[in-house]
Amino acid sequence: MTLNQTKFKIATLISLMCLLIPVSIYGLWIYVFDLGTTQFERVTIFKTYFPEFLGGRWSTTILGILLCAIAIVLSGISFSKLLSKFWKSLNLVILIVAGLLFLLNIFSMM
Repeated sequence: MTLNQTKFKIATLISLMCLLIPVSIYGLWIYVFDLGTTQFERVTIFKTYFPEFLGGRWSTTILGILLCAIAIVLSGISFSKLLSKFWKSLNLVILIVAGLLFLLNIFSMM
């Protein structure tokens, strides 16, 4: 394995970590959705799980957009450079999930 391949594998793992944060935010929203009876209660409960600087209206959405964009860029670069089928398929999954979450975040802002 060359040093170049190692760099791209590290970039893939970083993009996976960047993707896990928006996925966990949406997973938390799905969990919280069953806890409240009204939308206001759900949002209030949801915001209690985050630090105060992420308490704004669009804070978690913008964070999700930025992290999905980073994951897409890093995974896209690594996808074309890695030779192993495992790493290529992992990058493809990251690209698909990050792209869908990116679009979901963008459209949720409308």
